[in-house]
Amino acid sequence: MKIDLDENILVKGRYCLTGSKMLYNFKPPYSAAVVEKILKAGMFVAVKSLDNADAGLSLIFRNIKDGVNIKPTYGTVSRFGVIANASSMDSVRVNAKNLDDAFTVLSVIAGSDKNDPTLYPAEKYNYSPENINISELKIIESPDFKLKDCLLPVEKIISSAEFSANISRFDGLNFGFRPENYKNINELIIDSRSECFDYQTKFKALTGAYVLSEDNFEKYYLKAAKIRRLIKRELDGIFDNFDIIALPIENLDIAEALINLTGFPAVIIKDKILISKEFEENKLYALGRSLEK
Repeated sequence: MKIDLDENILVKGRYCLTGSKMLYNFKPPYSAAVVEKILKAGMFVAVKSLDNADAGLSLIFRNIKDGVNIKPTYGTVSRFGVIANASSMDSVRVNAKNLDDAFTVLSVIAGSDKNDPTLYPAEKYNYSPENINISELKIIESPDFKLKDCLLPVEKIISSAEFSANISRFDGLNFGFRPENYKNINELIIDSRSECFDYQTKFKALTGAYVLSEDNFEKYYLKAAKIRRLIKRELDGIFDNFDIIALPIENLDIAEALINLTGFPAVIIKDKILISKEFEENKLYALGRSLEK
């Protein structure tokens, strides 16, 4: 099976540009843990962004109209060797032409890794729909809950803060692009970032720096972190009574914020987004299979 990789997943000796001039000519000296696991399993890493690969790995949902996507439980797939965006939300996702292929790949890449201390200790995970009776699954469609309107702003605040912290290492000093003419260190950093980052990247980094500043930390970031915990608690309450939350594909932004803030797993198949509690991917697998037929 050929596996396509997003640019932010490192492959030893291959250019990793991440769509930015900042990492111009950068060839990583090691591969991401998920790449090592793929190769060990006898799968092949395709040329990055190759459209005709059988499956792909990324930090975002891809090709949602043409196949299936799985976002696993946060902390079950190693992020070692993956260029960080928002560390508490980043999760390597699998997209494929069908659920069986997607879960086959996920079963290979999921599991413990000594280089990622944020992982749960399980060495492997068994993904199978066979022991799930879908007629017994309790499904709630587009549930309403008190903090629903907080999902998008809370995700934006926290993800911007973490993005700003992560991108601070790209300064032209240690690696990556460096302008030719600069008079001092400050000018080097300013010029390299000004030339390499696009407007969206700069805006997100500045937003993160703003909410993390001394004057705004409690007002924005700390408050958002508290609301995040309350959102998780409220959704845990929903899952006390239901197995799966189902959302229409039109609510992808809401679903994205929900799974990013809570760490819940999700499957996108056809026009549905299916979300379950942590470690209950098999319920998503079984229900998704019924929708796939």
